[in-house]
Amino acid sequence: MNKNRFLGAALAVLVCSTLSFGQTTSNQCTATTKQNVQCKNTSKDVSKLCYLHNPNHVKSSDKETVVCSGTTKAGNNCKSKTKNSNGFCHNHQPNKD
Repeated sequence: MNKNRFLGAALAVLVCSTLSFGQTTSNQCTATTKQNVQCKNTSKDVSKLCYLHNPNHVKSSDKETVVCSGTTKAGNNCKSKTKNSNGFCHNHQPNKD
């Protein structure tokens, strides 16, 4: 009986420590969707709004995506998109000899 009580107490401590470990200040977004349902995204900001609903959100990349300028082995234009400044995707990067 003491063994079961000890295991129960140890499990409770483990669960509590697991729940408190690594917690951030993330909360559910307070905005509502077009269907008038509360947004299910998390907010990591003081505004309590997710990145979709926060008007002050800044994208992490300001580079524009373009279609690759390369051609395939069949001679067709490549359809891959890239943010590389030279306009080529990872498959069509010029040789660096």
